[in-house]
Amino acid sequence: MPKPIPEAPGALPLIGHALPLARRRTQFLASLAELGGIVRINMVGMPAYVLTDPDLVWRVLVSEGRNYHRGRMFDKMTEVLGNGLATISGKAHHETRRILQPTFHHQKVASYASIMTGVADAVSSAWRAGQVIEVDQAMNDLTARVVNGILFASEMGARAADAIQLRLPEVMKGMLTRTLIPGAWQKLPLPANIRYDRANQEMHAAIDEAIAAYRAEGKDHSDMLSTLLALRDDDGNPMTDQWIHDQVITVAVGGIETTSAALAWCLHQIGVHPEMEQRLHAELDEVLGGRPPEFADLPRLVYTGRIVLEVLRMHAVAVYMRRTLDLTQLGEFELPAKAEIIISPYALHRNPRYFPDPDVFDPDRWASEATKKLPKGAYIPFSAGGSKCIADNFAILEITMALAVICSRWRLRGVPGKQVKEITTGATRPDRLPMIVAARTPAMAV
Repeated sequence: MPKPIPEAPGALPLIGHALPLARRRTQFLASLAELGGIVRINMVGMPAYVLTDPDLVWRVLVSEGRNYHRGRMFDKMTEVLGNGLATISGKAHHETRRILQPTFHHQKVASYASIMTGVADAVSSAWRAGQVIEVDQAMNDLTARVVNGILFASEMGARAADAIQLRLPEVMKGMLTRTLIPGAWQKLPLPANIRYDRANQEMHAAIDEAIAAYRAEGKDHSDMLSTLLALRDDDGNPMTDQWIHDQVITVAVGGIETTSAALAWCLHQIGVHPEMEQRLHAELDEVLGGRPPEFADLPRLVYTGRIVLEVLRMHAVAVYMRRTLDLTQLGEFELPAKAEIIISPYALHRNPRYFPDPDVFDPDRWASEATKKLPKGAYIPFSAGGSKCIADNFAILEITMALAVICSRWRLRGVPGKQVKEITTGATRPDRLPMIVAARTPAMAV
């Protein structure tokens, strides 16, 4: 006999749990762990099942992943990502991932390190001591310039690069809202809908122009777009322009949205924890000795790496979704066919059963034996299994390289009286993060 699934309290007639999903979705999802390993919620008349047990999460994403496809969230993401790697399931996903895998091979990613450090140096060297920097915007600019530099080395991609950098934040904000609060309001001429539609259209049109220009010229610019244009399917045919378009926008979203948020949070957490900043600076000085970081330095930047891991725990992606293919047995529970499943890395990473004092930022927890023995599914900043982010090594490298460059040169402090709030777009990011720039001593500066 299947175990009954508890339902989250507080559902309202017609709109279900729309209010907490709209106003405090991450806190609401994190609160469900005390109700059971799986909890039923109401998404405006549509049931969904939130997994809070890491074992169940691992079954859905990895060991029993064949029983599930990507869910409603990814249906909505096709408005932005098309049939890119992040939205497709089953055989199509397996084949696309196989074709793209060499693009994110360890050695290929290592070759991007110099671009990452160069952009981080260019962005941070323009700052001045005493200046107030909007760090969230600066990190979005930094990661966009890195991704665009890797995607488009030619001037023919400049308009696409600008459009991605300028329009992506509005697109991601609208996409998540459309996922969690479905309804006819999406078709109304509301300002938010107009901004979303316009930003989405401009971004896609610019990418199409870049692909057409590259295709017409037929020259290898040693960038990712040239690599994608050179790929062939199993029959030896070039990939279609639409296929390439969908992979370009997928790489852009994956490389900018969550990475910029993580970098901003790193700088915020370092700024409010002087003792951690001191340890970070000591490590950077010892390992780098005043020179820019390189890919080979990554294993020696141990404490820097712990800061990154802890930020990815504490400020994780809010939601992934999956969908059952048929009537499905999940552990002790039974889910109907076509059931929508919500997996929240944010909520999993805030579960005190696996992370003591989960609201405390503590990089040293990643040196503890307890954290080394976490159950599978408890820490999934990049998802897991076949759907794990193909560019996870790229993201870790970029965050670490940029952090090393910035913190070798500057100290950043919060603006007095400014409370930093967390908001959810595609990632959980700071809602404005102004910080005051202060120089390190010349002996410490790069």
